[in-house]
Amino acid sequence: MSGWHDPVPGERDSGDRAWEVVRRAYAERLPAPRRRDRRPLIAIAIGVAVLAAALSPPGLAVFGSLRDAVSNEDQLVALPSGGRVLVNARDGAWVISADGSKRFLSDYRDAAWSPHGLYLAAARGNQLVALEPNGKVHWKLARHGTVSRPQWSYEGYRVAYFAGRVLRVVNGDGTGDRLLARNARPGVLAWQPGTHSLAYVDRAGNIVIANVDRPRTSTHIRTRLSPMQLAWTPDSMLVAVGPRVIGIFAQRGPQLRRIAAAGRIAAAAVSPENRRLAIVDVQKGSSTVEVDGRPVFNGAGVISEVAWSPDGHWLLLNWRGADEWLFLRTPARKVVAVSNIRATFGDGTTVAGWCCP
Repeated sequence: MSGWHDPVPGERDSGDRAWEVVRRAYAERLPAPRRRDRRPLIAIAIGVAVLAAALSPPGLAVFGSLRDAVSNEDQLVALPSGGRVLVNARDGAWVISADGSKRFLSDYRDAAWSPHGLYLAAARGNQLVALEPNGKVHWKLARHGTVSRPQWSYEGYRVAYFAGRVLRVVNGDGTGDRLLARNARPGVLAWQPGTHSLAYVDRAGNIVIANVDRPRTSTHIRTRLSPMQLAWTPDSMLVAVGPRVIGIFAQRGPQLRRIAAAGRIAAAAVSPENRRLAIVDVQKGSSTVEVDGRPVFNGAGVISEVAWSPDGHWLLLNWRGADEWLFLRTPARKVVAVSNIRATFGDGTTVAGWCCP
């Protein structure tokens, strides 16, 4: 979808109804132990095949499409769409390559990709560190206070980060470090595409958009959203994610659209190629993933992060409630589930980004 459109009407043919049975059966199952018993899944598949044959005259064709719709892996053997995934965990950061190989970078926190995936910016105590995905360090910068949440600008020439309770900016080569704001809310910031303008949230809960090279020419957007996450669309619309409401703003205001969730918003992500918006809505112990207002997945427990693949065809869901990752292809319907995430990466696993085209 190329714009913020209303959802497509939900009526579908019998093949869609059969898929809905598969999706719900998968989502409602109990979280499995590390060694998965596949017999219930096989029984579900057989039942769905019978149902599909009953619902649809071309039953064999429906069965053929559903047979491969859900696949399960105990370990991550490959990414379904290329690129590399960056993961932050309690003991360090992980870089996962397209072929499933993994590299552990010990003791780094809040690691973030550079625009083309050539480097990472990460925190280690009171240090900001720029390093390659193989662990080779290019530069370090020590500041007063704990360093957190570094983010690269669109071309890698600037890095914004928090040092204690203040927001700072440094050049991509580690030079020219300077203070940007003392009143920023820690952890919430996003670079505008194609510019050196940085959006952040002040302590009053309002949005500030500042050109870091000319910080006195900033724009202030008053809002009651109290954003916990900011993101930009490729055409520079600002998405501000509050606890229950998302506001979409023009690049210097005003608000263009308001999206209210039924429950609590756990995460949101804008697709890299257009304005498709994925939202995780959590209510009554269940998480629903929506893309442009249309539900694409529902499961018990909390889905804590959502990330788009570089080509915009897949979603990666960190389903903490089931100790799984789900790779969900959209709009084509396919789910790849990877189990035992905690055992693989450690406690406190968060998905920091899926890079790069």
